[in-house]
Order: sequence, then C-alpha cells, then structure tokens
Amino acid sequence: MFKSESTKLRETAKNWLYHAGKVYHFRKDRLSDSDVSELLRRSEEVKAGMKDKSESSDNRLRSSIESLKEHMEQVGGNYYPRGSMAENVEFFFAALIIYVGFTTFFIKPFKIPTNSMWPSYYGMTGEVYADEDEKPNAIEKAFRFVAFGAKHYEVEAPASGELLIPMVKTGSGSYRLFERPANVKRYFVMNAPGVERVLYVGKESVSFKYPADFNMDRQVLLPLQEADEESPFDRLLERGSLNQNAFAGTANEVVYDPRSGRNVNVTVHLLRTGRQVEAGESLLSFDLMTGDQLFVDRMSYHFVSPKVGDGFVFKTDTIPSVAEDKFYIKRLVGTPGDRVKIEGTTLYVNGEPATGSVAFDKNSKMQDNYGGYTTMKGRGPLAVDLSTEQTVPERHFFAIGDNSHNSSDGRVWGYVPPDAVVGRPVMIYYPFTKRFGLAQ
Repeated sequence: MFKSESTKLRETAKNWLYHAGKVYHFRKDRLSDSDVSELLRRSEEVKAGMKDKSESSDNRLRSSIESLKEHMEQVGGNYYPRGSMAENVEFFFAALIIYVGFTTFFIKPFKIPTNSMWPSYYGMTGEVYADEDEKPNAIEKAFRFVAFGAKHYEVEAPASGELLIPMVKTGSGSYRLFERPANVKRYFVMNAPGVERVLYVGKESVSFKYPADFNMDRQVLLPLQEADEESPFDRLLERGSLNQNAFAGTANEVVYDPRSGRNVNVTVHLLRTGRQVEAGESLLSFDLMTGDQLFVDRMSYHFVSPKVGDGFVFKTDTIPSVAEDKFYIKRLVGTPGDRVKIEGTTLYVNGEPATGSVAFDKNSKMQDNYGGYTTMKGRGPLAVDLSTEQTVPERHFFAIGDNSHNSSDGRVWGYVPPDAVVGRPVMIYYPFTKRFGLAQ
C-alpha cells in the first residue's frame, strides 16, 4: 500500500517478462523464426521501459506491456493464457514435489497407531461414555475432533429386545467375537484397513466400523467390564467355557474369503447378555482418540550413530519375520555388539541397568503407568529370548516397545538391519494434549 504507482507498474512488467520467458523456452522450437524474433523484440521493449525513469516512461511501459501481452496470446499455446485450473494444478504438483523431497530427506510426519510405546507415546485410545450425561454435545464433539482428533461412535439398538453378541466357534471348541475386515475412511477420502463389528437385538442387527489398528476389546470393552457396568460385553470373560444354554440361536453373516475371492456365509452364535433394550437406545458410546503424531528427524543418523534410549523409527519391509511394509516406532535398546537382558522388570545393557531414557527407569520401578519389562518372545526362528543375555549382531540394532507386555518387537521378529533405519522422533505436534512438545 506504500508503493508508488510507478513501482507497482515495474513489478507488473517483471511478472510479464517471466511469462514471456516461459513461452520462449517452452515454445521456441514450435514457433516460426519471425514469431520468436517478435517475442524477443517486445520483451526487450518492456525491459527498456523498466529502466527508463523519465516522466513519460510509465505510459510507454504500459504500452509495451500490452504489446507483449497481445503477442503472447497469439503464440503462447498452452503456456499463455493459462486458466486458473492449470495454474492450481501446477502449484499443487510443485508443492507435492517439495513435500515429498522434504519428508524423504529431512523431517517426516509419523502417526502412532498402536499402544506398543504407551505411555511414552499414545496410539489410538478409546474413551467410553457409560452414562448418558457424560456424552459430548455437538459443540464438544467439534472441539474434541479439532483438538484431540476424537471421532465419536454411537451404536443404537435397531429394535426392542435382548441384546445378543455374535460369536464364532473355533476349532478348539471355544468362542471368539465375530468380526470381519472392512474399509474405513482415512482423512475422509482414502480407504484404510478396518474392522466391522456386529450387534444383534433379537433378529435385527446393527454394525459399526473402526480402524484395524485400534484394539476395541482392550480400549473399549474391557473398561466397561472393570467398571462393573451392565453392558453388551459383561459375559465375554466366560467365552472359553460357554455352553449352548448361553446362546439364543444362530444367524448367518457374510464374510469375504480372500482365498476363493468371493463372499461366503458364516454361522454366528448369538450370546445372551440378559440386557433388555428399547429401539433407539444407546448400546455403545465412545470416542476414538487419534494416536500421537510426531515429526521424525531423518537427517541425524547420517552424521551420528543411534544411541540406546532413542525413540527409533524404522521400516519393516526388510525384516523377514514382519512381512509388512510399514513404519514402526520402538525404543532402541541395543546397538551392534551390545549385550541385552531382562531380569524381573529391569532391562540390562552390557551388565548394567539401561540408561538413556526415562522409560528405562520408570519401567524398572513400574512408575507412572509403565508396566515393567517382560521377556515375552515369539516362536519364530528369529525371535530373541531376553531371559538370557543376547548380543546384538554387527550392523544390526535391537528395539522393543516401552509397553513391552503389549508390543510386537525385536523379541518376536529379531534385529533391525541398518538399511531399515529411518530416524528418531523429535516432537509430538498433535493432538494438543499435555504430551505436546519434544518427544521423550
């Protein structure tokens, strides 16, 4: 607003010269010699007008800009004039290239889906509303969605009658909850792996979907049981010894069979709950809270070696026992040549209690919701048994979750090769909770 008209005119002229340069470089092999010469001549006139500071120079500069513009309209092809759509598409792809390059070499956003690093980092968690008065209203839902990434789930009874839970009989004769694979929307657009659960009221059913990485049983169902609330799930703990008297009959559900490539019918057994509900009554109400979202530093490990205690992000496509192409985050507990062992709840590295992270000490003392370390391991040939001291191989790393009771990590699938290493977390940037800030 403080610039003179003459200054603004010369800035406009500079912009027109930029467009003329694009037309010249991208179209000169398609234009006649005379058209190219005319484009260069009129561009030079604009340049001369920009340098002229006399009183009448502004009018001549405007005239030369109009002359250049008219010629570009004749010879510009797809490069001039350009519609707003073309400009927006060009801008989008330029921004995308910059984003991909930046996240590939410098800082990568990373979202934690599971709770293997809890409570250092949170994965998706569920907040259950057992009472009607606790449920958020529309304004609270909107606030929680923006601040915490919370998505509200409300499952209502499709009819009046007894609430029934569909279960599937396993080969061992016990029962498990029925679920089927489903797609859920990520960022409201992209399909992502999910799970669909079904509830019955009499012969009517209602279903709901949620992300596959969310542990519904642990995060939503178990708290209801511990709260001693009458719920659809108050008999699930007995499912290993259920008999036919516990069921109200059977029903058929359709499940996609990837082996045959088609849908198949599955018989489900409807478990009685004893809970009578009215049509429209809430069967289940909870918020699914997004996992912590981090910025991961991809540069440092090109200059410094990873250290025990670092948050450790790596890809799994080169780890044979994982057989997934994903990014994992664990705690680095062993570098090449380190000796690692767990005794009781304490992790030992090279014969001493591990240092380098507050998670080591808190797990050892079982403080602040840290549950202590455990030697749980997988059964595969690459599993690592930390009940005895293990030496990390050369050019490999060993990583386990801070929530070691519920973490699939190096104890299950072995060591991380160097080409799988991505970087270390530096900051939790979302959600806006007390964990916001520098990563532990």
